[in-house]
Amino acid sequence: MIRFFRSLFPSRWVVLVLLFLLIRLPLVLVGMPATLSELHHMLLGERLAAGFMHYQDVYDTTAPLSAAVYWLLDLVAGRSYLVHRLLATLLIGYQAFLLNYIFNRNQVHPQKSYVPALFYMLFGSIFFELDVLSPLLLGHTFVLLAVSSLTSISKDAANAGRLFKAGFMLGLAALCYLPLVWFLVLGFFAIIYFASGAFRSTLLMLTGFAFPFSVVFTFFLYQDALGPFLELGLAWSWQFKFTFVLPFWQVVKVAAVPMLVLVLSFLSLPLVNLGANYQARFLQFMLIWLIVVALVLVSGHDGSAKGLIMVLPLLAYFGVFLFTWSGKKFWIADILFLVIVASVVAMRYNPLGLVYLPLGIDPELVQVREAPRYRNIQNEEILVLGPDLNYYQHNRLGSPYLRWDLAKPFFGRRNHYDALFTIFTDLRHRPPAYIIDQKGLMPELQYKLPAVFGRYERQENGPFYKRTR
Repeated sequence: MIRFFRSLFPSRWVVLVLLFLLIRLPLVLVGMPATLSELHHMLLGERLAAGFMHYQDVYDTTAPLSAAVYWLLDLVAGRSYLVHRLLATLLIGYQAFLLNYIFNRNQVHPQKSYVPALFYMLFGSIFFELDVLSPLLLGHTFVLLAVSSLTSISKDAANAGRLFKAGFMLGLAALCYLPLVWFLVLGFFAIIYFASGAFRSTLLMLTGFAFPFSVVFTFFLYQDALGPFLELGLAWSWQFKFTFVLPFWQVVKVAAVPMLVLVLSFLSLPLVNLGANYQARFLQFMLIWLIVVALVLVSGHDGSAKGLIMVLPLLAYFGVFLFTWSGKKFWIADILFLVIVASVVAMRYNPLGLVYLPLGIDPELVQVREAPRYRNIQNEEILVLGPDLNYYQHNRLGSPYLRWDLAKPFFGRRNHYDALFTIFTDLRHRPPAYIIDQKGLMPELQYKLPAVFGRYERQENGPFYKRTR
């Protein structure tokens, strides 16, 4: 079966797209439960579309370019999970064909084919979390565009525009997801491998990288929000506070099949003749890419299966070698490929509940949960004093406190005047209609800040407080 995709006939990419949509779209269109990260993106987009300033009026660490995408999608489609997932599907497909084009243009494999795109699309659909339009997915698109420019440069004077473009794309990638700034290291090695005049070329790339950042700095400066941007948009990302939304070992189980394929591909490298010197240099380039991916994942804060996006280019490149050494024994490659496809489909769709339960994978940990208490209040602006985002699934964000970990420095220091003054300033002009008090803070807040919280009355014996005046 995999032999079919080793040809560049137009029918191959048509079949590849149909196969990709057949694997991916049913779960996208069936209306599976939203994830908590998707709900977070929706709330951020809604708040920004309502005219509030990112970082200053919404305490959040989402990179500015990703936040702008969520803002634009809210303006166009409102709170539509389907639009987000369809755009994520489009980006995965675009990235797959772009990377395949890069490999074929540079002849990095013994034979040109659509196999890299096949692996990219296949493993990019292995788990429902990869359907999320995450900042990492948005930024990774610009990384591949930068790699396209970096690997096409030659030893002549026409490289200036391409190097600047590569740096510019890396800057946009970092503005989508800041840890992607590590790909500057890959850019530096690309200049060494594929260009001449390393110092001048590096300066061109760094100039291109700095340009979009200078535009963003200027924007926040004129919006009087430069300080919050520096604190939440830049400095916070380097605190290395790693939180696993899905427990670590569950992420490992989800990633077991692609990681096994990657390991087997490494083991098959000695059996493959790379041929030209350029192919050997590109192999070294991809090994450095592997190191950069590890740095990005360690620098990230959201430990979940979405991180597999970073591994997809490695699977697309090295996976080809796993199916190259078999020679005339095509049946070995075909059986192995069918096993991989079956494993991916089983992990994605969990048929009859026979996959997740034996493996101990609990997808509900990253999904929005439905419960009667989450429907007690609907279509209102609310503030949740706690980490449970599920209360927002039928409501809107009514305060700057989108993330509880960023709100705790204020609500956790209720004996400090500066913390109380910040809370008072944030809520006095437009207090939310309801407050859901998960942490039991309202009695003390009503005593210390009666001008704001004294306007709320508790509803029966639950955690719900309604603004009455």
